[in-house]
Amino acid sequence: MPRFWNKLQARIFLFFVVLLIIIQGFSFWMSYQSHKQLEQQQISSRISNAVEVFKNQFDTRSFYLGVFSEVVSQDYSLKEVFIEDDTGSFLTALGNHQRRIKANLSMSVNKDGQIIAQLISGKNTKGQTRYRLGPEQGEAFPIPLDKNQSTVNLLYQVGGSLYQMQFSRITAGGNTLLGWVGFGFKIDSILATELMQQTGLTTGFALLDPQLNISELRQSSTTDSDMLKNLAYQLIGKFNDQRYLFWSQKLGAIDGKDLYAYMYLPREQVLAPLKEQWWQQLWIVISMLPLSMLAAFYISRSITKPINQMIEQAKFIARGNYDHKVKESSTVELAQLAHEFSEMQSAILSREQRIVYQAFHDPLTNLPNRNELDRVVTTWMEQNKQFMICLVNVRRMTDVNATLGHGVGDEVIKEVGRRLESMKNVSFACRISGDEFALVLNDFQVDDIGLLIASLREKMARRYRYQGLSLELELTMGAAIRNHSSSLFSVLQQANTALQYAKSNKLEYQLYDKQIDQHTVERLELINGLKSAIESNELVLYYQPKLCLQKNAVIKVEALVRWAHPEKGMIPPDVFIPIAEKTGQMNALTRWVLETAIKQYKQWRTQGIELGIAINISAENLKDSSFCQWVLNTISQQQVPISAFTLEITEDAVVSDLDSAIMQLSYWRAKGLKLSIDDFGTGYSSLGQLKLLPVDEVKIDRSFVQQLMSNADDQIIVKSTIELAHNLNLTVVAEGVENQDTLEWLRERGCEMAQGYHLSRPISGSALESWLLQSEYFYHSTSSSTDLV
Repeated sequence: MPRFWNKLQARIFLFFVVLLIIIQGFSFWMSYQSHKQLEQQQISSRISNAVEVFKNQFDTRSFYLGVFSEVVSQDYSLKEVFIEDDTGSFLTALGNHQRRIKANLSMSVNKDGQIIAQLISGKNTKGQTRYRLGPEQGEAFPIPLDKNQSTVNLLYQVGGSLYQMQFSRITAGGNTLLGWVGFGFKIDSILATELMQQTGLTTGFALLDPQLNISELRQSSTTDSDMLKNLAYQLIGKFNDQRYLFWSQKLGAIDGKDLYAYMYLPREQVLAPLKEQWWQQLWIVISMLPLSMLAAFYISRSITKPINQMIEQAKFIARGNYDHKVKESSTVELAQLAHEFSEMQSAILSREQRIVYQAFHDPLTNLPNRNELDRVVTTWMEQNKQFMICLVNVRRMTDVNATLGHGVGDEVIKEVGRRLESMKNVSFACRISGDEFALVLNDFQVDDIGLLIASLREKMARRYRYQGLSLELELTMGAAIRNHSSSLFSVLQQANTALQYAKSNKLEYQLYDKQIDQHTVERLELINGLKSAIESNELVLYYQPKLCLQKNAVIKVEALVRWAHPEKGMIPPDVFIPIAEKTGQMNALTRWVLETAIKQYKQWRTQGIELGIAINISAENLKDSSFCQWVLNTISQQQVPISAFTLEITEDAVVSDLDSAIMQLSYWRAKGLKLSIDDFGTGYSSLGQLKLLPVDEVKIDRSFVQQLMSNADDQIIVKSTIELAHNLNLTVVAEGVENQDTLEWLRERGCEMAQGYHLSRPISGSALESWLLQSEYFYHSTSSSTDLV
């Protein structure tokens, strides 16, 4: 017997038996642990999914009620009936709206807190929905409504029924409060049953008084007696019955009682399928043990000692010992196997060397690639060395590939690689991708940048000749210097930013600077936040007065948008306007500005202040075919005079598409909308183009006005512009007026209007009201001030 265990076959068999027992035991333990985890996951998933369904359903009801009550509160016909105090007509209108939303309760409360309308829906004997007056018709509303809130969400009990309600303010003439209108859905057993059908859990609602007595219970089914006995303590979290999965949430309070929603399910009902699955897994584990032992016996019998020797040699080779010669066996089969091992060893060595080379070199130029750059630079960074990375781009490669073919383009790339590799003052050169290379200077001096550029010019000065073609090699370079805390990724990113800036501005070379980086994290945050800022009213309008020099009165203002960022504070327009133009949000921004300016205009008129408002539009707005008509429709729908508004367009916006701009501007002007050319003198429009534009005024740019009294050239330009505009029957606005002398000079030359810090900085609408009423420039007139100029 001892002799048997000395045999390799017996030892292998014993090894496999022990190994299989360990594996099976471990497998059994893992299955048991997995089963326990699965139970916990199933319990957690079941209750969390049910809670999510409940909350979505309940929140959807509240959202639906809020949106509908807000829409109904804006119904002009309902407002008219409300103002006329026609109760019958108002009840009819309110009932029609209640039918639309299929609400169980609709109410209207006047501003004095009296219920002037209350309708409750119910089923008659035929199952038809009927509406009746509520018992509180004409009584005082027991819950105070906040006059400053546009919508109010509350729980309400009437006639023994509980309702989930949303109220919205009814206003007239801006913010004048008339009352409230609200709609509600019933919280009852029907709702609980619907939620149970969706979640699979017994669902209910309970009113709990301070003594923990359940005064009312609305549930989807008959509650278990054990659960009902401890329900009050379950709701407030002071008792946890482990036999049930239970969830509860306080929804609010009514008449000193707390309203709770709850869901529960017996734990055994959830875990029964898992227990059955567990027994199946256990049976499989046990049945596999004898089969595994049979397999171990078969394997041990088929293995011989010479094979073990070959395995050991193979392991030796696998550790990277490719020079070791595999020992040949005396048998033909094993000798052939040893020969194949030797051949495989040579093939692996050759292939590994080739793979390593290809992984760190560019196949076209044989220069190091990005992987090699990472490996080399990482070593320098570990040594805390300072270095500079220069990204080099070969110009006009697209033209070369398109005209001469990619074959010639590849030859050009290889020639550039050879010349860059031969540069003596470069520590490392590699090809990044396409027509882009990287040069790295290690332990460099600042003066080395100039030497590097000079060396590049010298290397690329000689024209490249290929098959009779003579090509100039021109490069664009962007560089970034690594400080002691920068990563390789950030340095490459900065170098790429500098390269793109150099390409965009047609520069030969650019060193990275934060001022040229248009892809900072802060700018990305502004791009992501601008859309929500427009939608959530984070934008505000400031207004800068315009002085009529003939009347010495402020009759117009220019609306200027600001972004009141909740974290970054007030952001000026020159920061986010370019973002809006590049991300396609300019239309939404301009529409918000116009709508807000119209609201401000109406508010000023109610206070006896008559001011025209100028609004800036961009080239992106003129590209939108629907924008032109939208402006006219908005002004018409808001019932404000079109002459009260002026659209200011820059010269660049017009020149970008002159024919389209003239067509839209002509249509606006034909409808009575005033138009102005903003920043006149800084754009590219010619006098001939100005003559074609259907505009009413020109605004002289502040750059010609701010130094007007000390710069004779500016005086000539401004005087000529005024005379030119008057010859074309245009009025003139000078912006950037910062002192009284400039104001008087402009008045003497016939300039119609002026604006600038001498009068006032851009300020909010309320601040402008106070400033204007206290100013000597307040113009008292019964006629529209927009007719003055």
